[in-house]
Amino acid sequence: MSNFLILASIIILGILGLLFGVCLAFASRIFSVKKDPRFDEVYSALPEYNCGACGYPGCKPYAEAILKGEKTTLCKPGGKETAARLSEVMGVKDQGDIIEEVAYVFCSGGPGAKKITNYTGIPTCNAAALLGGGPLKCDYGCMMFYDCLKVCDYDAIRIREDGLPEVIPDKCTACMACVEACPKNIIKMVPKKQETVYVACNNPDYAKEVMDVCSNGCISCEKCVRACPVGAISMVDGLAVIDQNKCELCLDCVPVCPTHVIKHLKGKVVVDTNKVIKPSNGGVAASSDCSSEKPVVNNALKTGSSDTSASGGCGSCSCHK
Repeated sequence: MSNFLILASIIILGILGLLFGVCLAFASRIFSVKKDPRFDEVYSALPEYNCGACGYPGCKPYAEAILKGEKTTLCKPGGKETAARLSEVMGVKDQGDIIEEVAYVFCSGGPGAKKITNYTGIPTCNAAALLGGGPLKCDYGCMMFYDCLKVCDYDAIRIREDGLPEVIPDKCTACMACVEACPKNIIKMVPKKQETVYVACNNPDYAKEVMDVCSNGCISCEKCVRACPVGAISMVDGLAVIDQNKCELCLDCVPVCPTHVIKHLKGKVVVDTNKVIKPSNGGVAASSDCSSEKPVVNNALKTGSSDTSASGGCGSCSCHK
């Protein structure tokens, strides 16, 4: 009797297994998801950085989106070559120009940014910003705890000798991870060029207020506006802004800036590894001097003097600010 039960169980289980196998095979045919034969070609055309600059979590989701009709010009790291290759694979016409971008740090503070206190908390920009806005008097300055450097997966950010972070354009993939990581919003995307001139300041306050918190800020003297022969510089909310589409790189604006916040970035950033400063836990508290200031400029503002020969000031102490 027991042998019969064993044999019957084996037969029944075998029949059930065969039945379920047939059902699964049938279901796999009915509910199968057919892979687009172009997927591998589209995916291989992407740089596979998985940076998310296109708006998708990675290159694979973007490739799938392209097959569903998404634009082929969203990959900023790949640039025009990738866009052209994707358009060729998909058999679509030019979907518009792709603007290659690179991140820039819009701050010149560094040692010139004055402090409220010595911060000894968690050494991150976000943590410091949550505690009363940070240790700096300037609400728009880099606190130099380097959250941007920590989130950059491409070694595209270095620390300058003055302690400020600087983006290396040739390594930047425009993933915008550093932009999102900065609680002060001083890292912005600009068109990628061989040469760029930009105003490295983000403080829109009045001139005296700027000088009270930082000696390296834009004071809206408008000297750069008057010096530009093509009208590429305008004042926007108290800050000088350079229109990259109009700028002809004449560089007339650079030497006239009294606080030296107009930067000229030419070609590649040459990184001297012997001078690259490693981030410390001290942030601005460890790299900035509380008493760092330009007394001649400050005294000129207080006394109303327009003699700026010694300090290189703008001479516009009675400006509209």
